Amino acid sequence: MIPKKKLNIYPKNETNVKALINHYFAELELDTQSAMEFIMVEKTSLELNQVEFLCRKINEGFINVFRPNLNGKIELKNLLLYSVDALTKNKAEWKGSRNRLRITQEFLDFVKQTEIDIDYLERNN
Repeated sequence: MIPKKKLNIYPKNETNVKALINHYFAELELDTQSAMEFIMVEKTSLELNQVEFLCRKINEGFINVFRPNLNGKIELKNLLLYSVDALTKNKAEWKGSRNRLRITQEFLDFVKQTEIDIDYLERNN
């Protein structure tokens, strides 16, 4: 349910990923250290346009979905894990505690409610 890879027009490199992280998360109190490695090393299959979509939706849902459900300091990597599960995997493939699964579902519901053309994303992926 994320944009197609073929719609990507910019390279996924450290400079561009840092720019996305700074743009979407500079004002939020998140630990962003491990996010870069997660995006560049662990999730090499994601293109920059897909990373941007995930970051935008995390930013939009942070106050209503993530902050009320997660106590203390939150790592951006964890929020990316929630969003990758919610938007790229079937619900049966989600792993984690009941709380994690609930938050992942809340995030998915948030995206479906707030994304203007969710039908397009679902049809074209």
